[in-house]
Amino acid sequence: MAEVTIKDIAKQLGISPATVSMALNDRAGVNAQTKEKVLKLVKELNYTGSTGSKKNTAAQGVISLLVYKRHGRVLADTQFFTDLMESVERASRSFQYTLTLTYCTGRENLAECITSALSVQPMGMLLLGTEMTEDDLSAFRKLALPIVIMDADLYGCDFDTVTIHNEDGVWRAMQYFHEQGHQDIGYLRSSYAIRNFEQRLQSYQAYRRQNCDEGAAEAEEKIFMVEPSLEGAQADVAELLAQGIDFPRALLADNDLIALGAMKAFVKKGIHIPEDISIIGFDDIPMAGFFEPPLTSILVSREELGAAAVQQLIWRCRNKKASARRFSIGTRLMKRDSVKKLKK
Repeated sequence: MAEVTIKDIAKQLGISPATVSMALNDRAGVNAQTKEKVLKLVKELNYTGSTGSKKNTAAQGVISLLVYKRHGRVLADTQFFTDLMESVERASRSFQYTLTLTYCTGRENLAECITSALSVQPMGMLLLGTEMTEDDLSAFRKLALPIVIMDADLYGCDFDTVTIHNEDGVWRAMQYFHEQGHQDIGYLRSSYAIRNFEQRLQSYQAYRRQNCDEGAAEAEEKIFMVEPSLEGAQADVAELLAQGIDFPRALLADNDLIALGAMKAFVKKGIHIPEDISIIGFDDIPMAGFFEPPLTSILVSREELGAAAVQQLIWRCRNKKASARRFSIGTRLMKRDSVKKLKK
């Protein structure tokens, strides 16, 4: 019988994995009735993960996962991040460590969240730093325990990092566009800056400079800024269309939600995908394969990302004086029906 996970509990109760985790770890923000339901189901399902108690965590050692939402515009409760946290949980269990989760929203709450994450006396900390900036690093440098940062390749970072190979993904997408005959390729950029999106945009610009007919200056004119959510991207692209913006025949998006939102806006305006505009997303969230047409996307393995972070943290605990290490998880292109092959 498969082990029960936080996601299983959340699904049965119709709540988010974050709420389950907060209830198990006795965090604020969960009402008494919901907490009672969580604890009752945990007992019924014989869930053996962390309950947040020191008695439960002292035996095998604890890994503390801190999920830092600086603004919450990117690090939302989406399938990508749910899958990533599940993979961290599975990897921790496979090495017989207990995982505790702490959710932090807003930089003003970071110090309090760190204190909470340390209250279970972890052997090390995993930090989901998708929305982190370099300014946030100082809060962690004074901590006397091993730290591995996931999903954020920050400048001047002196911690171990496990990140997405964004350049690899962008170049796969751009090469595929070229193979299908596209030269006029634009970019749908997130209006909220995170390091992943910065790297993807830079990779897009570098590829155009080296491989496209137009120069770098013209490439800048093909960048369109939109909100990194399905509804926000749809509204922003609809507004650009209303302004008379002429989009190029192919578009690469910072993430799948932007790509899917743009597709909805185009279709509503009578612009067909891929007949009129081809589009590629990034992350390969489950929704991408069920859209009409199904979205071609860059796959990022959440399983590999989470497992590599746990393995690196365990290594760091045994090699505390070694220099910081950086790991990048490669990508794959998932070809579907959102890119048209142009006639030569």
